[in-house]
Amino acid sequence: MLDEKVAKRINLALNFKQSDRVPVCEFLDNPRIFEYFCHNPHPLLADKVKAYHQLGIDICWRFERRQSLRYKGIMEKLQRFALRQKKINVLSPEELNEEMDDFKQQQKLFYPFTCLSMSVEGCLSIAYKTFGFEEFCKKMYVELLEVEKLIDICAENLYQRAMRFAEQDLGPLFFIKDHIAYEKGLIFSKNFLLQHWIPKIKHSIEPLKQKNIKVILHSQGNFTELIDDLLEAGFDGIHPIDSNSGMNIGLIKKQYARSLLLFGNVDLKSKQGYEVNDINTLTQKCLEQASYDGGHFIGTVHGISKDLKLQQILCFFAAIRDLGAL
Repeated sequence: MLDEKVAKRINLALNFKQSDRVPVCEFLDNPRIFEYFCHNPHPLLADKVKAYHQLGIDICWRFERRQSLRYKGIMEKLQRFALRQKKINVLSPEELNEEMDDFKQQQKLFYPFTCLSMSVEGCLSIAYKTFGFEEFCKKMYVELLEVEKLIDICAENLYQRAMRFAEQDLGPLFFIKDHIAYEKGLIFSKNFLLQHWIPKIKHSIEPLKQKNIKVILHSQGNFTELIDDLLEAGFDGIHPIDSNSGMNIGLIKKQYARSLLLFGNVDLKSKQGYEVNDINTLTQKCLEQASYDGGHFIGTVHGISKDLKLQQILCFFAAIRDLGAL
């Protein structure tokens, strides 16, 4: 069970209300920060969770299968690759059970001070990664039925995961990872997305919407022009609001103040993100632009990745504690 204070902070923000401070949504992938808090150069997940708690991270947005449980699936994918069979199958009940059981076990490790949220592949980016991007683009014009079939399989897997998550009441948030944009805009035409992606997503997340579980799109790049359509499809929020690609969290907040949840936005890898004063300035600017009236979960654009220095990480979370009181 989540700590009462953490649960209240998350729930208030999800309902566009303010709490004691802005909630933090982040994913840690930095050995320096783990060793700093765990005193172990080779920490297990149970050890890594200590860093989340000490830093005050309310939500870990990224769920990753543990290697021991992923081994069978990885070997099957390698075998298919060796046989040159570019194929994605509908999840079997056994595979779905294993995945959900692993999620529930990990979620318990993150309690009581951090909520582990489910994050799964959507139905588009996994399709073009399977074919290879250039091959996928060719097939869009000459073999669209094959593309549609693959997207349908991915959409069915998303639906099954969403339904099981909703049935078992595994949390208030569900992240869908579908990379639909890059720094200059949408990867595919808006018309293609509206015809071949949005309707499938809308159907896949119906079990979540019926349970009032908030659905968040995770995509790098600039997809500002698609926000209205994302809301229409049933998305409740966006992550990580890539400031380097021109997504302006201040303007988005003003336009969608109480209808769109905002996650992330601080870019510690930018030229302005290397020094203590710069980190304080970036954090304060993000808080001022997005955290009023709730609905904002502060975090970084790229996650706490391996290339960040320990001092940068500690300064960022110290800035949230010092400046994030609402």
